[in-house]
Amino acid sequence: MFNFGKKEKVLAVEGMTCHHCEMTVEKALLEVAGIKSAKADHATKSVAIQYKDQLDLKTVKEKIEKAGYRLADLSSKS
Repeated sequence: MFNFGKKEKVLAVEGMTCHHCEMTVEKALLEVAGIKSAKADHATKSVAIQYKDQLDLKTVKEKIEKAGYRLADLSSKS
């Protein structure tokens, strides 16, 4: 199946230590307009976000911080 129009970005998130943390980050990010899916992994301290069009990184950062975690850095995944 092809996912035309979807983009992916992997973000480093500090503070996740368990499955509950992953679910909290994912739930917070799914509230951001344009985000289609979010898959957090506390072992790698990252979250993979699939989105359509553009990603508002300011809003993403605010949501992650409001959930109690910290956005560490940004890196693109092709």
